[in-house]
Amino acid sequence: MKKRSFLVSLVVLSLLGLVAVVELKRQAISAQLSDITEHLQEMKFDDPTKNQETADLIVKELRNLMDIPEDIEPTVATIVDVEILRKKNPFYAKAENGDHLIVTPTRAILYSSKTKKIIDVAPVQLKPVAGGSAEEGSVEE
Repeated sequence: MKKRSFLVSLVVLSLLGLVAVVELKRQAISAQLSDITEHLQEMKFDDPTKNQETADLIVKELRNLMDIPEDIEPTVATIVDVEILRKKNPFYAKAENGDHLIVTPTRAILYSSKTKKIIDVAPVQLKPVAGGSAEEGSVEE
């Protein structure tokens, strides 16, 4: 009888320990989910003025490193998931999340604002979309 009582107690304590571990993991995952949700909300409701200021700063830094005519207003995008881009195009092989893609009518430029260096440059041709302007075209590398 003592053995049985001891085994039941051991099983109950083991189950309580397992429940405690699972609850701690659930809380950690819940906290991560909250952080991700908050980050996505910040991204979703970014201030367009702030985005334009960031783009202007990136273009200014880039113009200090290479010749981009002042009358050209390049398109600036921040890389947020470089792995997807790498799968589609080797141009992004040296890029990291947070780097920037700057597109002018004649070239695509990968730039790291963290290191203040140009990562890569590739010629592009903007093809007009039927009924649209050249600026609305697609980039071909």
